[in-house]
Amino acid sequence: MAFFTAAGYPISFLVEEEGREFRVVSVYLTEKDQAAKLRALCFAANIAGTKPFCRIHHEKDWSQLWKKGWKPFALTPRIHVVPLWQESRIIPKSKIPIYLDTTNAFGTGLHETTRFSSQIIERLSGNFDTFLDVGTGSGILVIVAFLSGAKKCVGFDIDPLAVKVARQNLKANGQTCVLKVCDVKEFKPVRPFDLVAANLVSPDLIEFRDRILSFVRPGGALVVSGVSLKNIPRVVRAFKQAGHMPVNVVSGQEWAAIHFNV
Repeated sequence: MAFFTAAGYPISFLVEEEGREFRVVSVYLTEKDQAAKLRALCFAANIAGTKPFCRIHHEKDWSQLWKKGWKPFALTPRIHVVPLWQESRIIPKSKIPIYLDTTNAFGTGLHETTRFSSQIIERLSGNFDTFLDVGTGSGILVIVAFLSGAKKCVGFDIDPLAVKVARQNLKANGQTCVLKVCDVKEFKPVRPFDLVAANLVSPDLIEFRDRILSFVRPGGALVVSGVSLKNIPRVVRAFKQAGHMPVNVVSGQEWAAIHFNV
């Protein structure tokens, strides 16, 4: 995933599928020459253990093909994600289900950044009433926030498709909130929030640091993710310079989420 984002492909373009013995990261493009250039770039990178390949899909089918490998899974200790088209699948009785359909909006919960953000939000359960999701994608973090005790949630994303999908996912889970199509610079909250989650790439987190911090009420909390392992020091340093020390860093194979008190 880090390779593709470094090459300039937004996370919302990527679909990740994992099995016991494999991991596939797919980028869906509309033009053959774009795919050819990306394939050549992958071969030139010569990443150990990888095998780049291209497939042509009919436009009406491609957005559904990746769903075949997506099955219910544990997002947090309490929450299980269930694909909306598999509502009849049995999950452990002790788990709370989230029904989700991404339709190419980032945020299935399979990606480390989404999982780690969800886990931090759940740990903060009962400590916040209001929640803001910066770059909401599929709306999954809003749903997690509601399940963790939030009374009012707001989300925004620059991608109109993401906002449309997020509304559908909230409805499927019996929830509703204000969702807007805008970017970080355009968003104007009525008042700051108890908890803010910003799942963006590291350069954006650093560039818009002060703007994002302004969304959090004094004494509130901020969760940032979309941070590759190599960029953890850069992001931590940027927020330290603004007077905020990390409370917790959750990291995985490639990515991390960081919890700050504000």
